[in-house]
Amino acid sequence: MTKKVRIENADTSDFRVVVRVYEKSGVEGVPDSLVHEEMLRHPCDMTDDSVYLTDSRYIVISELPPGS
Repeated sequence: MTKKVRIENADTSDFRVVVRVYEKSGVEGVPDSLVHEEMLRHPCDMTDDSVYLTDSRYIVISELPPGS
């Protein structure tokens, strides 16, 4: 099943949010593939329709300090 999700930068600080979507390789020892990366730079920025989950996809959300 495919599950669309929406992620919002709901903070007013200068820190940015990066959303990365990975596809599992399914093979031991083979790294997972980055299939989409999206930067949320401003408050109220939200991810687009490329961010969704399946049984083989997962999302990693990270904070980036100002200037990076």
